[in-house]
Amino acid sequence: MSTAETLRAALAAQDYPRVIAAIPYARYLGLEVAVHDTTRTYCLPFRQDLVGSTKLGALHGGTVAGLLELSMQLDVLIAETQLRLPYPVDFSVDYWRSAASRDLFCRCRLIRSGRRIAQVQAECWQDDPDKPVAFARADFLLRAVDVSAPAPTHR
Repeated sequence: MSTAETLRAALAAQDYPRVIAAIPYARYLGLEVAVHDTTRTYCLPFRQDLVGSTKLGALHGGTVAGLLELSMQLDVLIAETQLRLPYPVDFSVDYWRSAASRDLFCRCRLIRSGRRIAQVQAECWQDDPDKPVAFARADFLLRAVDVSAPAPTHR
């Protein structure tokens, strides 16, 4: 089964651990998705190797940005009615405070999803959603996936 077919089946079943498993960077981060009512929350479990400043004990800014971008991509992917992969074309992040050595959470808001572009906002926090660590905004180009096409071969 190709990655696209795996994603399509996992999305249809709302099997988010299987969606995460199909995406190498999400799998590496150990990203988790929790659904409460219709709201999805993404969690990046703390790992020591994600710390950028040992003096502060703060998570690396790239890790925070990675969580934000990946969560927004997943939110678009999950919200789509057809399998269209979101490719980032614009991404900005505002860091509001250091992310301590704890789990990091993210919630997204899909602003617009059109024929070709999706716009998303996201916030991440640690202990209190009212005290965000960072805020991001992104635009994604939506590309349809042909699951009947053969998987590319790499040499």
